[in-house]
This record gives sequence, C-alpha cells and structure tokens, in this order.
Amino acid sequence: MGEAVSDIPLAVDMDGTLILSDMSVISAKRVIARRPWMILGVLFKEIIGKRAQWKRDLARKLDFEASELDYHEAFLDWITAEHSRGRKLLLATASDRLVAERVAAHVGLFSDVLASDETFNLRGSKKAEALISRFGERGFGYAGNSFHDLPVWEKAGQVVVVNPDKGLLDQVGEDADVIFE
Repeated sequence: MGEAVSDIPLAVDMDGTLILSDMSVISAKRVIARRPWMILGVLFKEIIGKRAQWKRDLARKLDFEASELDYHEAFLDWITAEHSRGRKLLLATASDRLVAERVAAHVGLFSDVLASDETFNLRGSKKAEALISRFGERGFGYAGNSFHDLPVWEKAGQVVVVNPDKGLLDQVGEDADVIFE
C-alpha cells in the first residue's frame, strides 16, 4: 500500500510487528524448558491476574540475543527511513521492559521505550492511555498487528498495520494509512 508521510511521533509495537514472534512465548519456552518448576508460578500469576509479574519473572531469567530474532524486514526498512528523515520513534510494547530495552538497543532507532513492568501490563487500552498522556489524542502514529491494537489505533493520528492477524484488516478497513503484510 502507499506510504503515508507523517511527522507525528510513531509508536511501534514489538511482538508480531517489529519482530515476527512473541517474546512472552519465547520467554516461556526458553525459561521453562530450563526451569520447569517455574510453570506453576506463571500459571498461578496468570490465573490471579498478575500477567505483568510473570512476564517480569521470565524476563529476568531469559537468555536471548536480540540480533537473532526474526524482524519484519520491509517494515524495519520503512521505520529506518522514517528515522532518517527525523521522525521520532518509540517502542511501545506489552512485553517486559527488560526484554524491550534489549530489542530497542539492537535496532538503534528508538528514542524511548514504553513497556510492561512488574506491576503494569501495557496492552490495549492501557497502551492507548499511556500514549495519549504523552502525546495527546491523535498526536502519535501507531504501528501494530493485532486485535489488541484496535483501542490504540482509535486514538492514533496515523494507523500503520504490520503483519496483520487474520481478519484484522476487515476491522481496521479504511482507517489504515500504511499496510505491511
């Protein structure tokens, strides 16, 4: 699709957008494979609504190289060009901050990282609220890939859809300014 030019800051989702995987799944697989007893704590915290805490627990134990992740190359090329022309980029993810900061450092394009921490899961409407409090409604663009991103796009000044979940484009429809499949 054509590339809409914008100068407003662009918030970029990580899982499924910048990278073509989900760091929570990678964390769970890698950490629990080596420490299977941790599964009980993860399941318990998920059941009692402490998702942010189990993400932090796994992030503290996760051993990974950000350079080895599978990045969406066409999208990465586009945000690299956006950065080169002076656009402010920030990584905005529900993944834990410990993981997100490593990915952001590897990519080298982001001026800031908004991410989950041990008490706050930055997803959906919570991500939208965080971006609105920082940039104002319609004062930011947002690049995402999932149905969890709909509340963010509703408040964004630019809608960038990357690697969309099945059926997502039917919901986003004409609101998408830029699409990377």
